[in-house]
Amino acid sequence: MRKVIAALLLAALALAPLAAQPKVSEKQEVAIFAMGYYGFNIPREALGSIDLEIQKVFLDLGRFTVIGYAQRFSSTDVQAFVDILKKAKETNFVLPEKYQFGEAFLTAADFEKLLGAFQVAIPVVVSFDSAYSNKNGRWETNIKTSVSFVDAGTGTLTGIADVQTSGTDKSSQLASIQGAIGAIPMELQYKIRSIPAFTLNTRVLAASGKEIKLQLGTNMGIKKGDEYSIIVASQVAGFRDEREQGLVLIKDVGPEVSTGLVLYSSVKPGPDTQLKEIPRRGVDAAPYLHLAQGSLLRVIGDEPEEDGTNIIVGLRMPLSRGFFDVRPYAAVQMPVNGIRTILSFVFIPVNVLVGAEYNLYMGRLAITPYAGIGTSFIYITEALSGSTYDTSDMLFPHFGVQAYLNMSYLFNRNTKLFAEAGFEYWLALTQLYSNYGGVSFGGGVSFKL
Repeated sequence: MRKVIAALLLAALALAPLAAQPKVSEKQEVAIFAMGYYGFNIPREALGSIDLEIQKVFLDLGRFTVIGYAQRFSSTDVQAFVDILKKAKETNFVLPEKYQFGEAFLTAADFEKLLGAFQVAIPVVVSFDSAYSNKNGRWETNIKTSVSFVDAGTGTLTGIADVQTSGTDKSSQLASIQGAIGAIPMELQYKIRSIPAFTLNTRVLAASGKEIKLQLGTNMGIKKGDEYSIIVASQVAGFRDEREQGLVLIKDVGPEVSTGLVLYSSVKPGPDTQLKEIPRRGVDAAPYLHLAQGSLLRVIGDEPEEDGTNIIVGLRMPLSRGFFDVRPYAAVQMPVNGIRTILSFVFIPVNVLVGAEYNLYMGRLAITPYAGIGTSFIYITEALSGSTYDTSDMLFPHFGVQAYLNMSYLFNRNTKLFAEAGFEYWLALTQLYSNYGGVSFGGGVSFKL
């Protein structure tokens, strides 16, 4: 009996390290069909190189080996294809010489090749609407694309990436369609990374202070600005319980090893600590309120006033994926003082800016100076009809600059609270408005998208 117990203990000790081994993702082979759009009147010239762009999405993600197919499926053919894949695994099933799915033909050789892949991706358009909006005075296009992922080994559905995109143009329907189609790759990349089977898992190789080295790099598509959760796992009544205990921001990427900065953690990461990718779109959204003290914005016809406070509300959007300390940003803001109503028309001045920021990370705290330049246009809405117009193609009332020092606190992995102080000034380019701006204070909240 003692020998049996001793043997069991030795076996348990031998298996314990194996059970504790972290998961590390490996490349997967994916076969990608061309985007199906049967039943929808989408101009071929609007499609452009969308098939190559979708394949490029998978290549840029780094975690796939890509095989491209020219055949296109319709949305009703996907389930039939899955059923055939399942039957192909049966020992007594004989592949016919050719299959037809809608207008897509697959030979027995095509099927044999597909069965050797890990995943099969089938992109199809499931809804398409393009029309001229009299209310908004522009062409508007909305497209919903669905990419079904099928495990070729089992014939089961791995996941579905639904991508909804839109495009607008004041004069050309084709341009609005191209805008909607052109937006598919960026959103698709995020959706693919969000499917659990394709989300990267990796491990810590070494740790020193707040800096860690982790396995995987450009070979698996990791980029600066990506974020990873520190995962701690335990067994609860025979079930694996995984909990996020920290957040790592990627600061540098090599071919096979990346460097990360630990922003916060309730455990001390060390070799073999499990890390899991947090899929994001790669942009932050930071709504804010600024109070700019100094020259007050006046509209033509207003009584002259001394200096005062300009109330400015806006949204700043820094790019995060692909960047670490220096990040570009775009912003749109509205000086509330400049809003005027004439009869049923509302005139709203809108500022659009581009600039750059520098981030100094100190755990959950960050200090971020940023500066930008911009111009403005007038957004006009008519209350009775609901129609909207803007002067973005003919009238630019202001040119402006801004510079701020931002201090933020990472409240949780997705949200930061911030306060900032600085200076911004807008120079009038027409007689419709006056110059305005000065020393400014404000704050807001930033969401990681």
